[in-house]
Amino acid sequence: MAETILECKSLTISVGYKTIFRDLSFSFPETGMVLIQGENGAGKSTLLKEIYHRSSSHPAWVWPKGKKSLSYLGHDLGLYSSLTLTENLDYFLSLGKRTLPQDELDFWLSRFGLEKRRREPLHTFSRGMKQKAALIRSFLVSPNIVLLDEPYTGLDVASIRLLTDILNEEKSKRLIIIVLHEIPEKLEILSKIQLGKTIEYVS
Repeated sequence: MAETILECKSLTISVGYKTIFRDLSFSFPETGMVLIQGENGAGKSTLLKEIYHRSSSHPAWVWPKGKKSLSYLGHDLGLYSSLTLTENLDYFLSLGKRTLPQDELDFWLSRFGLEKRRREPLHTFSRGMKQKAALIRSFLVSPNIVLLDEPYTGLDVASIRLLTDILNEEKSKRLIIIVLHEIPEKLEILSKIQLGKTIEYVS
């Protein structure tokens, strides 16, 4: 069984007069795919943002083996439409002061079927292509934890299968925390957090 990479102890979050979470506690493994589910307004996206923005500083979060790297993909794809795909990826790599071997970049572009569109500006991309570009951005920095909020948005049937295969492969290398309303066929979930209820673990 994978060791714990991140723990949450008695987390409470309030927005205005509304309490989103109260005394929420759970732990995440180093690798695998953890699904976050709940009704609309249950705080699924809020929890992902909390992990990304405050897990390194808030006392409710504990990193048993030291702080690790994270990437986050929410509803805002965080891409610049006037830049080409390669320019977008180069920019986000530069924010982390990283360079990437050309063969690794080629691998990710090919994996998502965008290698022939690398020099085209993002405003010429379809919604599904932009989604795949944003997914490449999320994995390109090789984070220990990838946070994904409805990552299948805008994808066609073939792309849904492709992303499912990629997620199933990547979960053996890192932790993927994912928010989904509907679970695609063959997606391999390690455990599930049902907000508002106790944590349910599935094999």
